[in-house]
Amino acid sequence: MSFSRKIFNSVHSNKLIYNCCWEDPDCDKKLLNLGSESKVLMLTSAGCNALDYLIESVDRIHCVDLNYRQNAVLDLKLALFKNGDYNMLWEFFGDGKKNNAKDIYKNKLSDFLQPESKKFWDLKIKYFDGGLFRKTFYYRGASGILAWWVSRYLKSRPSLKKKIDQLLATEDLLAQKIIFKSLEKQLFSFPLNTIMNRLSVLALAGVPKSQFELVSSNGTEKTSDYLKDCFQKTFNNNPGAKNYFYQVYYYGKYTKESCPEYLKEENFEKIRGQIEKITFSTESINDYLKKSDIPFTHFVLLDHMDWLVANQPTILEEQWNLINSRSSKHSRVLFRSAAKDQSFLPKHVFNNFSFYPGVEDVQKNDRVGMYRYTGLAIKNPN
Repeated sequence: MSFSRKIFNSVHSNKLIYNCCWEDPDCDKKLLNLGSESKVLMLTSAGCNALDYLIESVDRIHCVDLNYRQNAVLDLKLALFKNGDYNMLWEFFGDGKKNNAKDIYKNKLSDFLQPESKKFWDLKIKYFDGGLFRKTFYYRGASGILAWWVSRYLKSRPSLKKKIDQLLATEDLLAQKIIFKSLEKQLFSFPLNTIMNRLSVLALAGVPKSQFELVSSNGTEKTSDYLKDCFQKTFNNNPGAKNYFYQVYYYGKYTKESCPEYLKEENFEKIRGQIEKITFSTESINDYLKKSDIPFTHFVLLDHMDWLVANQPTILEEQWNLINSRSSKHSRVLFRSAAKDQSFLPKHVFNNFSFYPGVEDVQKNDRVGMYRYTGLAIKNPN
């Protein structure tokens, strides 16, 4: 087993990976067309987008994840809606730190958690204490370690810091393009350029070797080149001032002017009133679907098929068979990939689903821009 594979397996077996969702829910919602009859099955990640979907007053949402730590993050957020208040929610997940977090957890939140979640947070509620170096929750977990290191490096270079501060504060796209153009050479030079091309480093961001190899059809394009293209699309089309995805990893926190919808005060009571609509389980999508009799209208698969296609193709094929049999008429399946298109999917998928041609128009406004391909498969009528 290669060193990078060992790192990836170790990270995914023993750590929290994602401390926030890395998919733009505004784009998701435009593509999914959620409504009061929507029954959603999705991968948990950090639970941010599941909470965002509740604002659309969906019927139900079930989240699954093989890593119980990811579900624990969602569960803590659910507990804050159930027995906390808006200010408490903001301090935990807006500021990423909370005074007396341990006492508040013990007295207000722990009784509302599932046993696995409680086991995790009994040990890790200190993530919100504000450490000496990694001062917020958003610098915790595998992706947080990477974000912390990169942000420290960038902030230690005065010319870089000044330009990035400007980039993430501007609402003028023309000015932003000029700023980004002046940043490119510095961002993609040594040592960052070298680090971005190391599989062991990418493992911290949850990127497996199979996804790295999908970056180009012949496997020769460097990750740094891929990321450069992603950043160009993102920062040439979307104001940095509203890009909370990059802001949170650079600054370690959100602001009330730029944050996920679930963290906005005007949405707190609406989400709280529907919080019981969200359930979750620690298992694979396949295992859950095998025992579920719910006719789901929406599936949100994130990018996990990039791992399956190289490592477990039979599981990928089974997954789409299960989706087909457990989905309702005209159900929608949203996924992202480092591949250039949907051709890596099992052949039978194309007999049962058609692919929405308008995805690119929506994805122009994607504030993350980290995936080459976004697919929306719509089930064909019988």
